Amino acid sequence: MKLKKNVFGLLAVVATLLFTAQAGAQETVIPKSELPQPAREFLQANFKEQKVIQVVKDVDYLVKTDYEVLLDNAMKLEFDGKGNWKEIDGNHNTIPEALIPEKIAAYVKQNFPTQAVNKIEKGTTKYEVELANDLDLEFTLDGDFLRIDD
Repeated sequence: MKLKKNVFGLLAVVATLLFTAQAGAQETVIPKSELPQPAREFLQANFKEQKVIQVVKDVDYLVKTDYEVLLDNAMKLEFDGKGNWKEIDGNHNTIPEALIPEKIAAYVKQNFPTQAVNKIEKGTTKYEVELANDLDLEFTLDGDFLRIDD
């Protein structure tokens, strides 16, 4: 009986913590001018032909900040709190080749010559790349091919 009470007590604490974590996250629409300088410079250098439709600042309870930028061509970019890009999602549009690390671009061109890169995500340990045919590839941060992800 005591074990049941302890388990229920633990579940209540976990549920409370999860609810608090959700309540602590906050998304706010902000003007482009409030993006960190590196993100504004990245957009100007690589997407000056596109108009920024919306910028969302996402602050979670651990004081981690991310920014999501939606462009008028349906591309979505995600930046970390310092303004470094984390993800570029073309939404079925081709990612500009200049934004793809050289080694990764060369691998894709050699092994999938008819496919374009539609999405690239830079994580802490690897890049994830999605091709136009929905094939997902993984690379090290140095651009070395790891595997095809199912």
